[in-house]
Amino acid sequence: MQVETQEMALFRSTRAALAFAFNFTHGQYKPSAMATMMGGARPEGRGLGGLDGAGTAGLIRAKVDALEPRNRGQILIARFAVQALPCDCRHACCSGFRANAEWLKAIAEISAAARTVLAGCQDNFRLRSVLVRRYFGDQKSLVDAACAAAVDRGTASAHARKVTAYLKGEERQARYAIEGPLKAAGIVE
Repeated sequence: MQVETQEMALFRSTRAALAFAFNFTHGQYKPSAMATMMGGARPEGRGLGGLDGAGTAGLIRAKVDALEPRNRGQILIARFAVQALPCDCRHACCSGFRANAEWLKAIAEISAAARTVLAGCQDNFRLRSVLVRRYFGDQKSLVDAACAAAVDRGTASAHARKVTAYLKGEERQARYAIEGPLKAAGIVE
């Protein structure tokens, strides 16, 4: 007699899988057997930790890196990767955090790609970069962005509308593009 087994997907949504992959830290371990028995519902990711968690996070990240065009993967990195990492340098000038190089690289590539949206406008990389950062969670105000780029507030506002519309469309396409490979790999339901 042969019994068929049906494996459960690890995550209920693409968003949960991406959040897990970009926030997985080395040193996360599975809970002990006693903690598992005493605990309630399993967390998202079906309790992945240790090497299993690292492998799953790596698999998800590989799928993101394989997206074409490359801009789609960068948008997912900018959305789900942390902006700052803990810093243990203990220097007097240190705030305890350092910029995440992966996030900064993604922002720079997206800012360069957003140039096409502002065709016919005065090219201002600093403004584009600040607008892209704002879209992905940086708390800088539009007035501060205009001052930093030495442009009029109205110009910054007009550019912000164009860049935001562009990034919303690109992010939607990136999420659609990653959903298929994650479902095919059995990672997402």
